[in-house]
Amino acid sequence: MLEFYTQARAAPMLRESRTAKGLPVPMVECIQAPGDLVMPVVPELVLSQLVGPPFRYACDLGAGPFSGHAQPMNFVVIAPQVHSYCHMADRACLRFVGIPGDVARACLERDADDPLDFGPLHTRHHHDPLIAQALDALWPEMARDDPAARLFIDSMIAALVVRVARLAEQARHIDTHRGGLAPHLSARVIEYMQCHLDEHLTLQDLADVAGLSPWHFARAFRHSHGLPPHRYLTQLRIQHARTLLTDTSLPVTAVAAAAGYSVAQLARHFRHVVGISPEAYRQHILTRP
Repeated sequence: MLEFYTQARAAPMLRESRTAKGLPVPMVECIQAPGDLVMPVVPELVLSQLVGPPFRYACDLGAGPFSGHAQPMNFVVIAPQVHSYCHMADRACLRFVGIPGDVARACLERDADDPLDFGPLHTRHHHDPLIAQALDALWPEMARDDPAARLFIDSMIAALVVRVARLAEQARHIDTHRGGLAPHLSARVIEYMQCHLDEHLTLQDLADVAGLSPWHFARAFRHSHGLPPHRYLTQLRIQHARTLLTDTSLPVTAVAAAAGYSVAQLARHFRHVVGISPEAYRQHILTRP
């Protein structure tokens, strides 16, 4: 994967590449202009995450064509040895991590010839707070050169692989058992959440987006995502707050408003999810090497 972005036609798109010393796991960040992106067959399991503004796309990751409107922190999963194609209708800032196939198979205790096919995960984009946080944490550690960073990267890569496998299991279960939200309804509700993080959203609001009663919606959403709607929304709000604290100089009051909270609410939820206050988190980011 790294060779494609540093030596091939895609090289002009490359914004930055990072590979921790002694580890075979590359990460790259690139700016993709509107148009076609044709990825070559690579031996890695690739996760591609949007780290910029929303964009519209149509793509095929080897499991059939699909299209959508990706939001920040949405990601797709590309299996090893698979041709993939994506047409971007808008400019996109993407971050890729390439996990060697043998590393991924070892994490899951799979045979050497296992194709690492995660079924439904290759048929749409996804949002998962755990994967978003892991990829966000990996990027700065990739620039460090010390034993602690290598240990952290190893553990995060293993966590990513296992989480992808768990999400695939959930998706297959939803596709074969009644009770969960249909994939297109799930994507619609999550996109609505992401576009209205600065607003007060009720269970009724979200149920209306899905066209279900609040009771049926809450039950189906939890069945699909493993979390009730309000907890999933909290994860999205805190992830948005983390991004603003990291990438902007907005005061905490403005960050709280953008995440749909008062300052006190943000402090309480942020500490519960992240473990420290918003102010301490920003200070940690500013003082990080």
